[in-house]
Amino acid sequence: MSRERVLEKVIAAVPGGDPDGQQPEDLPRAVLPGDPISLFLERSRQLGVEVEVVSSEEAAAEAASAWCSRYEVSSVIAWRSNEIASLVDRLRSDGIRVLAPDAGLDQMAQADAGVTAAEWAVAETGTLVLPAAPGQPRLVSVLPFAHLAVLRSERIIPDLAALFARCGPMPSALTLISGPSRSADIGLQPVLGAHGPGVVGVIVIRQT
Repeated sequence: MSRERVLEKVIAAVPGGDPDGQQPEDLPRAVLPGDPISLFLERSRQLGVEVEVVSSEEAAAEAASAWCSRYEVSSVIAWRSNEIASLVDRLRSDGIRVLAPDAGLDQMAQADAGVTAAEWAVAETGTLVLPAAPGQPRLVSVLPFAHLAVLRSERIIPDLAALFARCGPMPSALTLISGPSRSADIGLQPVLGAHGPGVVGVIVIRQT
C-alpha cells in the first residue's frame, strides 16, 4: 500500500476527515470545550505530564534548569534547533553535559534526558507532535528515561484533523507523544517508562 493511500486512510478515520479529498479544515468538527491552550494543559496534566507555562525564552531556560535540577539530570541529548538553543546553553552553564543528537547510540542511551522542541501539539488529546529532521532524530525523545519538550503556545491546535491540515509534506517520521510511556502487558499492571520515557515535561512559551 502506498504512503499516500495510508495517509488517506488515516485522515478518513479522523473526525472531520474525508477520503474523497475534501480538506479537513473545510468540514465541520465537534466543538471542543475551552480554548486550545487551556485544553492542552488540562489533558496533558491528566496524562501525567508536568507542564509549565512561561512568557519568554529566558524564562523557558530557567524552567528547564529547575526541571533538570528536580530530576537530578546531569547529562542530556538535545536536538539541533534554534527553538531551544538558548535553553541548551543555559543547561551547559549549569554544568550539565550536553550530547549532540549524532553522539552515537551508546552515549544516547546513557543520557539522563532528551531535550527537544515540539512542532505542534494537539489540544484534544494532550499530544506533542515531533517531526524527524536532520539533527532532530526521534530517538532523542524516546530513548532517555526523561523527555523535556519546548512548545510555543501558537503551535497548539484543536485536534488531529487540524494537524493533518497544517503539517504540510510529511517528514520521514512523525512522533506523537501523549504522556509518559505506559504498558500493562505483564499481569495487567500499568508500568511507566516501559517502551519510552517514564517522565515527560513540557515548557509552553506563551508570550503576551
